[in-house]
Amino acid sequence: MAELTVKASTFVLDEAARLSVEQAGGKAAALAQLAANFPVPDFFVISAEAFMTRGLRAAAKREVDAALEALGDGPFAVRSSAREEDGAEGSHAGQFETELNVAADDVAAAAFRVWKSGAEGSVAAYRKERGLGDEAQAPAVVVQKMVGARIAGVAFSADPVSGARDVVVISAVSGLADELVSGEVDGDSYRVHADGRVEQVSLDGEGPVASEADLQVVADLARRAEAHFGSPQDIEWAFEGGEVRLLQSRPITTLDEIVQPQAPDDAVTIWDNSNIVESYPGVTSALTFSFARYTYSHVYQAFSRLMGVPRKDVLANRHVFGAMLGRIDGRVYYNLLNWYRALAMFPGFKSNRAFMETMMGVSEPLPEPIAQRIAPPTDEFYVRLLDRAKLVKVGLGLVWHQARLWWTKRQFYKRLNEALDTSNAAIDKMSAGELVEEYRKLEDRLLRRWDAPLVNDFLCMIAFGVTQKAMDKWGGDKGADLLSRVLVGQGDIISAEPARRIRSMGEEAARHSGLADRLERGEIGALEDAPELKIEFEDYVRKFGDRCAQELKLESRTLHEDASPVLMAVAAAARSAGRTETRAGLAEKGDHDRAGFWRGRRDEGVCCFAVAAVDAGAGSGEFEI
Repeated sequence: MAELTVKASTFVLDEAARLSVEQAGGKAAALAQLAANFPVPDFFVISAEAFMTRGLRAAAKREVDAALEALGDGPFAVRSSAREEDGAEGSHAGQFETELNVAADDVAAAAFRVWKSGAEGSVAAYRKERGLGDEAQAPAVVVQKMVGARIAGVAFSADPVSGARDVVVISAVSGLADELVSGEVDGDSYRVHADGRVEQVSLDGEGPVASEADLQVVADLARRAEAHFGSPQDIEWAFEGGEVRLLQSRPITTLDEIVQPQAPDDAVTIWDNSNIVESYPGVTSALTFSFARYTYSHVYQAFSRLMGVPRKDVLANRHVFGAMLGRIDGRVYYNLLNWYRALAMFPGFKSNRAFMETMMGVSEPLPEPIAQRIAPPTDEFYVRLLDRAKLVKVGLGLVWHQARLWWTKRQFYKRLNEALDTSNAAIDKMSAGELVEEYRKLEDRLLRRWDAPLVNDFLCMIAFGVTQKAMDKWGGDKGADLLSRVLVGQGDIISAEPARRIRSMGEEAARHSGLADRLERGEIGALEDAPELKIEFEDYVRKFGDRCAQELKLESRTLHEDASPVLMAVAAAARSAGRTETRAGLAEKGDHDRAGFWRGRRDEGVCCFAVAAVDAGAGSGEFEI
């Protein structure tokens, strides 16, 4: 590549300043490092100080014009380069503006728009989420010659999903890769293994856009970038004719969250679907599983900190939190031993593990030899004394959390309602950048602050475990039966509201002859013949429309998309209501035999309604009609 020389100046950085992350930002500094040894298109860097709130300073504009003349004919790519951009802690990918195919006369205006994007709300939310501070960060700006791309794309020198270091993952498209990078198109996907074998994962069109020779060149480029920087890299590349160009390189920031093998293949692992099969029944998509695993990891790390586990212990066990779930043959399981390992960070492991087993519905307790490997017993007095002290500390913390649970719950509901305040219609109109910002807000307000449900669950687990142990000791089977009868049937449960509403709609539907049959067939137009029912139904969908069968799966269709399950539930409730009225009428006439028949049919109706209500997102339990 021809070496670009720009006269040292205040606003267009010289070669030495381009190597400084503090002055040039992460992306420009990385490009400057690469330029000496890699085929990087020529570029120059405008410092963040070159801009004012209304645009480029006059002196900076003169320097930019001179640099453009030295760079040669356009068009140009204008990109951000913030100080922490493309860094190991956070790539900031997609957070700043990028403008492509910019003519020389438009570079100054485009550079100002890119610089100004550092003050966007999505950038602040991204930085706050990763603990980088939420203050606005004005970036430097890279102006680089555009490549006349035959094909282009991205490549990862390690698998960003599995963490495997012996494969390069490549995505490619014809022409420029801007739509691929932004997520607007999928492109072709390939895996190039260490032995040179090329695996074609998926094609976006009729045939592959990249030849095997092209892919080998890109894989080599990605590996060279990794060797240069000393860590796995995410690169953008393009072929200009037969020559490859490296457009940028940054660390793969997600690898720390991917669980690497922590034990030999013959180590004991216990997979168990008790309890979680209710949340993720049947085959679950990879997208849903990856999100569930991410959520469990972050939520339980935050909970451990909330319960007083030292930060260094939580960080040292990130691999444990990152693998609390597993996906085998498309089905989700608990990695049970990692749940025990997470619990072992709390004092009183021996007692708490029994409580956890009860809460999770595990049929058999953890074998003692395995438990002792997870938390080895000790006879050393000071160790046992320290454990007792920690147990007292956690106990006092639980008392504190119990005392202020009403406040924690109130604040949680406030955040929840604020997070869910954006209407579906508004979300449908959002751009890709706005959707990212909305998602970051949800993560910040909810995922990282899921305190009330977790504290409540933990308190319930301890309280139920202690109570059950006492009732078993004092009352045996009768004590356990009494505890069940006391706890079952508690009223005013929010998750039972859908069932109550369906019952009400069923009673209204029963007043209209033939309506239940039409609803059972999924004829939503039938509601036009029952105006009051239509109002109830629309209000139900407005409030519970995002609930559905298998609602935790991202691939499931919500009631907004398909309302037929709730129509069927209403139809079942209507028939059940009719049977109740018939039985009551027969009993009044003294026909107790037939009334008994209708009682049996009513019981079937209750079961039918319960199943239909669950399918409609009503939750589980017994329903009295």
